[in-house]
Amino acid sequence: MPSFKPSVLTAFALLFMACSPLQASVPEEGDPSVGISDFPKNGKRPKPVKQGAPVYPYAMSRAGLIGAVKIEFIIDKAGNVPNAYVVESNNPWFERPALDAIMGWKFEPGQIDGRPVNTRAMQLIEFNLSNLGNTPDLWRVSKGKDYDKLPPEFRWHTAPVPKLTTFPIYPFELLKAGARGKVRISYVVGPNGRVVRAKLQNADLPEFGAAVLAMIDAWRFAPPKLKDGKPCYANLGSEYEFLPNGRGDVPVAENARQILRDLEKKPERIVSPKDLDRPLTPRSRRPPAYPTALAEAGQLGEAVIDFFVDQEGDVQLPRIVSSSAPEFGYAAVQAVATWRFDPPKKGGKRVVVRARIPIDFALEDHKTEGRKND
Repeated sequence: MPSFKPSVLTAFALLFMACSPLQASVPEEGDPSVGISDFPKNGKRPKPVKQGAPVYPYAMSRAGLIGAVKIEFIIDKAGNVPNAYVVESNNPWFERPALDAIMGWKFEPGQIDGRPVNTRAMQLIEFNLSNLGNTPDLWRVSKGKDYDKLPPEFRWHTAPVPKLTTFPIYPFELLKAGARGKVRISYVVGPNGRVVRAKLQNADLPEFGAAVLAMIDAWRFAPPKLKDGKPCYANLGSEYEFLPNGRGDVPVAENARQILRDLEKKPERIVSPKDLDRPLTPRSRRPPAYPTALAEAGQLGEAVIDFFVDQEGDVQLPRIVSSSAPEFGYAAVQAVATWRFDPPKKGGKRVVVRARIPIDFALEDHKTEGRKND
């Protein structure tokens, strides 16, 4: 079975928080590629005033990797960007610098009939190292040894390419206990670019397997194609190693490790939402993917997730409190781990806050929304 394999060692994950002076490309000021579409003729489109370039992640520049992140965002009536989320990303390492950059952009707000309006926009940010010559492909896939034995609709000529990716989330209790293990899954990418079936081949611990299956459900692909260009199916596989020090295929942020240390030795450092100067304000919330394993039944579902928001506003260590089915819990954790908030503050100082949120699932549009923060 063919497998997707990253083209660099995951040891570079250790360098995630470091940054190099290299920068990503952004559109020139006033460039219409800011991505605002369908603006009414009687209106005035937002005009960029400040567009800082994202910082190239040090690990990715050192590995010579390129990437692309497509972000949807709101330009409010004051010309600020209060909310943004990733629509497509072929490498999760590039998401944070892309979001950081766009949420720092400033515009002259859009207007309709002379009045400022909120405007939805889309922007593709490409990270490249053109000055360094050839760069390696981020993902590569080859035809397996049994390729010729596959049904015709699985004999792709053009391989599927990941357009939206993410990492599996280390199950909270296993990370806290220092557990480690490996997982291998197989899955089928359909003509629509979504995973239509995923199966656990082996897992040292079942929780690791469930985490990886939730991860692959959230991926989106440019679909595989037959020789005549018609979209088809592709049967693929992936392997992941969970190591509590973050040196495997599942990153563990230093902020997450610090929170674990505080939980054990200084729990008073972690506050509750009611202690904050103002309620948690979301800045980026990716909706969970409906679990593939439950799609045929099409059932409604729910999950309650406990999580921490660190001093930077990033979610760390999401944990399943309850769920109507285990798959809903892992899918919710997978999404919540990508969320970002305004940095929480108590007494004007940044703090870590522990929060909880219920999430509802419906199959109709494969989208969910959290109801509220507790």
